This record gives sequence, structure tokens and C-alpha cells, in this order.
Amino acid sequence: MTRPFFDDESGSVAAHLRRQSDEQRAKFTRAQAHRSEKFVTSPRRVYELIRSGIRRGTMPHDKVLSEQHLIETLGATRNAVRKALQMLADDGVVLRARRAGTSIAHDIVAVREGEIGPRAWAGAPDEGRLTVETLECRRITAPAVIQEFIGTEVETVILLEQIGRMGGKPLYLRVGYCITDFDIEDFKVRIESNHSEFPPMAVAHHRIFDTTYGGSSSVVEAISCQERPAELLEMAVGAPVLLRELITRDTDGRPAELSFTHFRADRVAIIGSTVTAGSTTLN
Repeated sequence: MTRPFFDDESGSVAAHLRRQSDEQRAKFTRAQAHRSEKFVTSPRRVYELIRSGIRRGTMPHDKVLSEQHLIETLGATRNAVRKALQMLADDGVVLRARRAGTSIAHDIVAVREGEIGPRAWAGAPDEGRLTVETLECRRITAPAVIQEFIGTEVETVILLEQIGRMGGKPLYLRVGYCITDFDIEDFKVRIESNHSEFPPMAVAHHRIFDTTYGGSSSVVEAISCQERPAELLEMAVGAPVLLRELITRDTDGRPAELSFTHFRADRVAIIGSTVTAGSTTLN
């Protein structure tokens, strides 16, 4: 009669093997859970994280973007990082070259909701990099549709067209219909006074319209760039742009300006804000 073999510490061989199998499964499960938490495998999600980092200025603009650094800081797989970088290259945001690596082609500039352009005043990240050129400034008869938009009957408005450049590269093309009785030369002086230092919106509004800034409302749409804006913005006809309609008002609710701005969609992000518990948080 054959006697069953017993392990001195663990009981039967079968029980011992079962325990080993259970431990191996548990180890594998823990490893898989750790992997799922650590690695982002979606190129689209990595693309979103890198693009956001470029906009926030956390990605090094003066250095080559290291794939290994992105893998470690984003918790992403190498394949996801490579595909995401190619997506950004297709957008023109980064440049990729064999042996030279990947570098950022240009900034993604943040324009806050209600502001004319990026925050370029003293102490802001974009200080000294924005220039604005006035292309047209003249008084015209106010079309009925503009009066309908602003909800005010006015006989004339000042038509103002400007192009904004960031770091020498075209960023936006803006047309404004300004409700003011100032003569053209006086108005031009008021406009240009804001192009030397780019003060905050409330200060700029008071300088231009001689009233207290009361707020604004806006609508942003993605559209295809038409021929003239494409030429001025150095874009291909049909390329995507962000078209923003903006109405600014004084503290009494009277409209001061209706403007339409074409922003390069590959270089601009429109940032809104929400107020919660008495504080403002950027979206």
C-alpha cells in the first residue's frame, strides 16, 4: 500500500500546488492592476495632455521633447506617445525630424473669455510678445443688422480692423464696430495708446470709450478660413479658425463695441471661467 506524501509545513502536495497557483494568479492580477493604473495607452489622451502642457507652458520650448520623459511624466506607453506626437506634428504644433527629435513649433496662446487678445500686459506670460497693427479705421453708416445685434439704434459706428501677431507670427484678425461719437483722429490716438503696453480689458475700455467696463458676452464657432483672412493670417484657404463674436458693454449695460475675431485655431485656445464658492477657477 502506497502512503500519500505530505509536506511537513504545507500539507499535501496538491494543496501546496494549489496555493502556488493562487499566489501566481494574485501576483499577475496585481501586476495588471498596476499596469492599468500607470500606463495611458490612448494616443488621443496623450495628445490632449501634451497639447495642454504646451498651452500651459509646462513643456520645454527650448529643448527637444524627449519621448522617454513624456512616457514617465504622462504615465503613457511609448507607442501612445509616438502616435500623439505625430498627431501634433500633423497639426503643425510640433516639428519632428529623424535624429533631431521633436521640438515645439509654436506656442498655443491662451485668450481669456472677454479679452480682446492674449494677456500681454506687464507681468503676464506673453508680455512684450504681442503686436497689433491697425489696418482700417473709419466711420461708416451703421447697418441695420449691427443695430439689431447690439440692441441699440445708432446712425454711425467706427469700423476698426486690426491684425495681432505673437512673436511676429499672425495670431488673429479682428473687425470691430465701435459705438462712439469721438472723431477718427482722436479715436486712433485712444486705440494706439493701448498698443504700447496692452493694459487689462477694464483699463483699455476706459481709455477707448471713456466709460467704465461692465462686462462682455461672446460666442465662439469653428469655421473654415476664407481667402482674405487666410492671406493675412498666413493660412491655407479652408483651414480651421475660431470665429468669436464679442459684445462689450459699460456698467450701465450700454453696448460699446461689437467685434468679430478670426483666431488661428492651431495657435489659440479660448479660456473661460466658472465661479464656485466665491472663487474663480479656470476651465
